Amino acid sequence: MLTTNKNKRLFLYSYFLVFLFSCLLAGNFLIGKVRAETVYNGSVSASSITDEIRSKQETIKALTDKINAYSASITQYRSQATGLSSQIAYLSTRIARTEAEIELTENQIDENSLETQDTENKIKQNEGDIDQTKKYLREFIQELYQKDQDTELEILLANNSLSAYYNNLKTLAVLQSKTKDSLKQLKDYKANLATLMAQLEDKKTELKNLKDKLERNKGDLRDQQTTKQNILTQTRNSESRFRSLLSAAKAEQAAANADIAALEKRMRGSQAQKLQALGNADFIWPVASRLITTYFHDPDYPFRYIYEHPAIDIGATPQGTPVHAAASGYVGQAKNAGRGYSYIMLVHADGFATVYGHISKIYVNNDDFVSQGEIIGLSGGMPGTPGAGGLTTGPHLHFEVRKDGIPVNALDYLP
Repeated sequence: MLTTNKNKRLFLYSYFLVFLFSCLLAGNFLIGKVRAETVYNGSVSASSITDEIRSKQETIKALTDKINAYSASITQYRSQATGLSSQIAYLSTRIARTEAEIELTENQIDENSLETQDTENKIKQNEGDIDQTKKYLREFIQELYQKDQDTELEILLANNSLSAYYNNLKTLAVLQSKTKDSLKQLKDYKANLATLMAQLEDKKTELKNLKDKLERNKGDLRDQQTTKQNILTQTRNSESRFRSLLSAAKAEQAAANADIAALEKRMRGSQAQKLQALGNADFIWPVASRLITTYFHDPDYPFRYIYEHPAIDIGATPQGTPVHAAASGYVGQAKNAGRGYSYIMLVHADGFATVYGHISKIYVNNDDFVSQGEIIGLSGGMPGTPGAGGLTTGPHLHFEVRKDGIPVNALDYLP
């Protein structure tokens, strides 16, 4: 009688375990659903994060549409910006677009932060699911081990009927099947965890890029505001003064380009052997900043209708920043133009030359040899200061790379 009761208890216990494990497998979904509504970090739930992300995405779309509308207006103004009023309207629209781009980037940063938080929550949930599954696996493996100690004959003798014997064998088979399913589920959880971790790293990289973009946009905004204010100050809101400034700036740039081309050609003839001895021309950045405010042949350059921009402008370069030689070479021209456009032109090996514009103070002389990294002068660009020239957009370094006398995109040669 005692043996019969013991067997019944064993059967009921085994049946209960199978039922419990089945509920566990089905319950993982319910656990996940409940966790999705659980409050994370003490305040924000997963559903709330999803709602905030959706709201940010709607704001981002609206700002993108706004920026596209500004861009269309800028394209139209660009072809008309030959007078003071149209130039000011053009610059005002660019400022408005940049302000919208700053707002857009700030919202994208917020969206990224929310998505990062959501991913971190999912990682925590996934890690919890892995721990829970491991726990149940240990329990069921122990149960299987205990049952596997009995032979089929012992199981048959321990049961009062064939029905109980077959039920016991079926319980063992179900336990084995569920254990196999749980192992597969554990593998899936780990694969999902690896995917989530990779997504988290991508989000961190994206966040850094967005923050860098935000700083560039803020630098662009400052330069555009400075450019607009400088034009208004220099012209005193006079159309005739504006046209006079344009004419002077155009002549100044044309003269500088002609001098640079002629002096480089002369230098390559007189210093051919010395230049050849320099070896390959590998470039470094001439200043610490990497912030590009105007690109090579930039379509948004505010005075593009006067001349193409044959250089990159490096912003976040305060007035008086040390300027370094991008490569070893000889000084082809150290032009001190007083309050006009001052620049330094270096001639290098392999047919390369570099030009450093808006220099407020020059430390080298014509025909000097300079080593890569050597300080050759100080940056400028502040309107009305030595070396700035006319219609400058504010403090920055104008940096050109020339190949065989022709301006090329400096970014293609900088590390």
